[in-house]
Amino acid sequence: MKGQQWSTRFNDVKETIQSIIYTWNPLSLHASEEYEYEATWILPMVYKVENVESLAIEITDILNQSFNSTLIKEECIGIAQQIWEQIRE
Repeated sequence: MKGQQWSTRFNDVKETIQSIIYTWNPLSLHASEEYEYEATWILPMVYKVENVESLAIEITDILNQSFNSTLIKEECIGIAQQIWEQIRE
């Protein structure tokens, strides 16, 4: 994939992840760009992990580190499933 195509694909996938997380909004944030940084970190995990449960663990860790929150994997499994289906399937 050429550089421009890769950049466009990266941004499209990142925006998809960001939109899904913002719609879910587990931390009741008010600005959609609040999850942009986290979406950037979640994106490679979507391709790195082997299943939805592993993705949920990664999402939980990323959000907890970013926002000093106490989410648990079970709270993130649904959103991990949505992201997995949108990106991987």
